[in-house]
Order: sequence, then C-alpha cells, then structure tokens
Amino acid sequence: MMRPLLPPATIGVIGGGQLGMMTIREAHRMGFRSIVWDPDPECPAARLADTLLTAPFSDPSAAHKLAESSNVVTYEFESIDPGMVELVENTRPVFPGSRILRIARHRRLEKEALQKAGFPVVPFAIAGTTNELREATKQIGFPVVVKTTTAGYDGKGQAVLENEADLTSFCSEGKDVPEWIVEQFLPLLVEVSVIAVRGHDGAVTAFPVIENEHRENILHLSRIPARITDALRAEAGKLAISAITHFDIVGILCVEMFVTKNGTLLVNELAPRPHNSGHFSLDASTMSQFEALIRTIGGLPVQKPRPLGPCAMVNILGKHLKHLDLVKLQKIPETKIHLYGKKRIEPKRKMGHVTILGASEEEVGKKVEQIQELIGEKSPASRSERRHSFSIQ
Repeated sequence: MMRPLLPPATIGVIGGGQLGMMTIREAHRMGFRSIVWDPDPECPAARLADTLLTAPFSDPSAAHKLAESSNVVTYEFESIDPGMVELVENTRPVFPGSRILRIARHRRLEKEALQKAGFPVVPFAIAGTTNELREATKQIGFPVVVKTTTAGYDGKGQAVLENEADLTSFCSEGKDVPEWIVEQFLPLLVEVSVIAVRGHDGAVTAFPVIENEHRENILHLSRIPARITDALRAEAGKLAISAITHFDIVGILCVEMFVTKNGTLLVNELAPRPHNSGHFSLDASTMSQFEALIRTIGGLPVQKPRPLGPCAMVNILGKHLKHLDLVKLQKIPETKIHLYGKKRIEPKRKMGHVTILGASEEEVGKKVEQIQELIGEKSPASRSERRHSFSIQ
C-alpha cells in the first residue's frame, strides 16, 4: 500500500473535459497541484490546471511528460488508448489503471468479464458480419439493441431493431463496423447507478443509489433517493461494491444498472471514473465523487458519503442555452448551476448541470419541473412508459 499523498503533490489527469475540471477543482481545494493532458488548449480544465499539457492523446512523449510531472495519475474518460496509460504506468501509479480501462472501454470485453464473474447482465450476443447479426437476432429475439463495441456514448453507435424489416434496413446501410454487441431490448422500470469508492487498503464504500432518466439517449435527470424498494437499493449497492472489489480498482467506479419491470436488477456498464449521474454530490453530499477520487488515489482515508437530503441533478445541453434564463434559475431556492465554459456549443453537447436540494422529494420534484420549463424540456415521462436498453454517460 502506498504512503498517503500529501499537498503540494501533483495529480495528473488525462482528459480536460468537465470531469477533469471538477476533479482538479477538488484537488486544488485539498491543497494539491495539477497537470492536465488534453489536445484542446481551450478545454474546460485549461482555466484551472496549474499546468496544461497540450498534445494528442496518441503522443507517447506527452505520456512521458505527464508521468514525469505527476506524483499520481488518473483519467476522466475511457476513450484513450490503454497503451498510452501503460506508458504512464511505467513511471507513475495510475488509478484506476489500464487493466479496467481495457475492459470498460470495450462493450464485449466488459459484458464477458461481468458475465464470467457472475454479475447479472442483459442477454447478449456478438456479431462481426451481417450474417452473424441476423443469427444473433434469431438467438435473442426481437426487439434488440445493436451497439458498437467501442467508441459509443450518449446513444452514439446504437440502434433499436424492432423486426425483420428494421434488420434488413440496418444491414443494407453497409455500416463499416468491425464488431457489434446485440442486446435484448427490455421493458424497464427504471435505470439506476451506484458510485463505489475503494482505497489502497481495500476499504470500500458507496454513494446512495441514483435514479436516472435519459432523453435522446443522453442523461437528463438524476434523483436521490432512487424510487425503488429498499431491497433493490441494498442489492444495487452490494453489486457496485462487489464490482469495484472484483476488478481490484483503486479509485471510484460507477456501475450502471437496469431495474426490469419484474424487479430484476441487471448490470449494464462500468465507468471507472467520475460519472455524470454523480454530479449531485458536489452540492448535496458530505463528500463529492471528485473528492472521493482524490482521496482514494492519494492513499487518504475513505469516508462514507452521506446525502444532505433529497436532491436531483438536471443536465444542461447546448439546445437548452437558448431557453435558459440564468436570473430566473438563480431565484429557485437551494439550486446551484454549474456551467463548464465550453466554447463550442452543439445541441446535444453537455454544457453544464443544475443541482437541486429540498426538504422533501416532492419539493425537489416541483423545482425540477420549474427548471425543465426554464430550459424548454417537458416534465419527466412516466416510468411506466419506459422501455429501453440504452447506456448513460
């Protein structure tokens, strides 16, 4: 076990998006210095980092520079080549590390690893050709969700096939993808996520179970507590803790799960990094997910996070900015807006989020409706209408 890392040690972060920005903000609050590696000189973390290493993620010399300038390194996303992370690992400790990165960034490897370890997963098959895709749909049965095994997030690289006509149309498009994962399309009660925390000494804990709603395959709303039974909440927490322990992760791990209408809990995906659904913890918890990451990778004591009360988080996308009245939003009690400072605005790009606290779940729900009206969104869909098998990021 490594000795505790104390300020003013330097924490290296691979990736300068909003997750990297919020990670180093917490690191600075705790007295640490930071260096961020990102190819974009105007990435969100650029405004906060003590040092910005501007280079492509494929540049080995940048990996070496990051290692030489850091005491410990982490990453904010899974899209980087694990080989680059290994270059850093040759010199400096990286947490969670390249091993779980290789698994979490590849849907086939992820599903197979989860299944082999005994975690409940959605029935799936793998297809590398259109003929294999047809066989997979026969094996699983319509409807199915077809996903690329790599590079998919926020609904990208995914398609729902309801019947043979959809399959024929999909195959005729001639998509140049080396491998697909074909999953059973399930009627869901709700989607949930749990962020587990594990230190170098194996001490493990978890944040409360989070209920998630996505729109257009992008996370829109997170609620705490999740509106599921106590038994399901306990089971979800145990699954997350089992996963972070099984994969021997130091740091944090978000485990995304489905709750089917018959009350079955299934593991969907793993994210070995801060997660969008955990942003509520910045304002509505005794410890944020970003502080938990800094504590664990630095060998500092792990504390059990405690929510400050019922809360929620609403994502702000590029399309919402034209509707958003910041002054009106600031008038809603116990809400905080976080804008990421991204210069490029796109309709489905995450530009910020709002956290909401309240004395009761009902009060939080009313404030969520106010915020949705301010950003041009309708009220949350009834859970009885949800029927999907998409991931959230």
